[in-house]
Amino acid sequence: MALKQSSSPYGYKSLLVYKKAEEMQKACASLTSHFPPFSHSSRSKTLSALADQMDRSARSVKQNIVEGWKRNSTKEYHQFLGFSLGANAELEEDCNDIIKGVYVEMGERGTHSPHFSHLTLDEVERLPFYPLDSRLPLIVQLKLRCKELNMLFDKLQKSLSDKMTADRTLGQREMQSLARGREEANDVWLQKEREKREQGEKWEI
Repeated sequence: MALKQSSSPYGYKSLLVYKKAEEMQKACASLTSHFPPFSHSSRSKTLSALADQMDRSARSVKQNIVEGWKRNSTKEYHQFLGFSLGANAELEEDCNDIIKGVYVEMGERGTHSPHFSHLTLDEVERLPFYPLDSRLPLIVQLKLRCKELNMLFDKLQKSLSDKMTADRTLGQREMQSLARGREEANDVWLQKEREKREQGEKWEI
């Protein structure tokens, strides 16, 4: 098991992925503060639980970066980044549900509030996450922050995987699994870009 070389116990604070996760946690808290006020109806309780879960997911994204950094090995660090990635995916899916209008109390696709979105999910998916347009509804901004973090986590995990491969601390089966995961992710990206091109949009560079 290769030791993870860390020059500072608080070095994670200089990581872009940590800074972006911290910004996302604040953005999530800002969004959930605008959820409809709590009442004793079952649907209101559902929205209260949703707000709590979204805040927990956003917190988990950041906290697992910290815990992974504090671990003793690169392999453990890689594993905890995976936990962050999972929490980020859960939060993004909650954003998708809100944008799709799953929670009718927020209005049809959130049109009753400027903090929610009148855009469809397909329209939101085509928006760039960088630079982030601060004029967009909060739910759309949060969704795009999740997409940006997906990209950053993927790059960081790939860098760590390459390091473990070079250090020969990653088993053959694990290397094959990671390679398949990257190939599948590339296939998904390529398919999306083809669909955009068919719709007359520019390919991302």
